[in-house]
Amino acid sequence: MSTLDKAMVLLKGLPPEKLDMIVYLLESLTVKQQIEAMNITELTAEEAVIIDAALAELESGLGVDADSVWKEAGI
Repeated sequence: MSTLDKAMVLLKGLPPEKLDMIVYLLESLTVKQQIEAMNITELTAEEAVIIDAALAELESGLGVDADSVWKEAGI
């Protein structure tokens, strides 16, 4: 069974509210990867606002113990 297949089996077993949390985490990771992959020397004001908002959202989760998050989410 591939990793993707395993993930699908696990995701299908989650209730909707926990699945929403997982989707949020995955989206956050995707945004972070996209930002890190950018090779930008000059940003427009609009791009800077988008990046600042995304980074602030990611930063707000720093310092939270991952085990307590998973336990609270029931994962």
